[in-house]
Amino acid sequence: MVDDEPLARDELVFTLEQIGGVEVVAQAESSAKALALLSEHAPDVVFADLRMPGPDGLALAEAVIARRPSTAIVMVSAHDDGALRGFEVGVVDYLLKPARLDRVRKAIERVRARLTEGSGASPSEPPPREGAPLTRLAVRRRGAYVVVDIHDVVWFEVKDELVWAVTENDRYALDLTLSALEQRLPDGVFFRSHRGFLVRLDRIAAMEPSGAGTFELTLSHPEKPRIPLARERARLLRDLIPIAG
Repeated sequence: MVDDEPLARDELVFTLEQIGGVEVVAQAESSAKALALLSEHAPDVVFADLRMPGPDGLALAEAVIARRPSTAIVMVSAHDDGALRGFEVGVVDYLLKPARLDRVRKAIERVRARLTEGSGASPSEPPPREGAPLTRLAVRRRGAYVVVDIHDVVWFEVKDELVWAVTENDRYALDLTLSALEQRLPDGVFFRSHRGFLVRLDRIAAMEPSGAGTFELTLSHPEKPRIPLARERARLLRDLIPIAG
C-alpha cells in the first residue's frame, strides 16, 4: 500500500480487510520506501497512489514491474486522467478515490486471475554479466522498451532508491545498480565521481573547490548540474584531466 496520505492508506486498508484472503503486509508513504520494502515482503500486488511527491505512482509501477514482474500493480487516484498511462505501463486496474468495496473486490479478482494465469509474469532478468562493454540500454517505459544509447547519457545518479540515466533532455529509471553499470561501461568514457554518481568525462565543464579537500563538478548540460566529487576520487580525476594552469 503506497500513498503519501495516511488517511487514504487507512481507508483502503480498511476496505481490503473486508475481502477474504487479503492481507496488507506493508505500507509506505513514498515510492522510494515502497521499493525498499519490495524484496523484503515480495507482495502479490501493490496498490499505489498516482500523485505523490518524488517519483509518482507510474514511475513506481515501472520500477516494480522491472524488478519483480510477478507483482501486480493497482493504481489508485482521485483523478481519472492517469488511467490510460497506467494501463500503458502495465497496471492491472485503476481505482478512483474513494474506492468502493465492490470496486476494490473487482480489482482483487483481476489480480487473482492474473496470478493464476501467470499473464505478464516472467523470470526476473539476471544482472548484467561481465563481457563486452554496454553500448545501449533497453529501458521500460509505459509498457514498452525504449532503447537509450550509452553515448547519449550525460550522467547516472542514485536518487529515491533508483538509478537514473540522464540524457540531454530526459531521464530514465534503470533496474541496475551503479556498480553493475560501472563494470560494463566503456573504458575511459564515464568516471565514478562519488558513490552515487557516474559522469561522462567529456561533459565535465568545470571543477570547483567545495571545502575540506572536496570539489564539485559542473557538467555541460541544460540543467548545469553540480555533481559532488569525493575527496578520494579527486586525485584520480586530476590524473585523467590534468590541471595545467
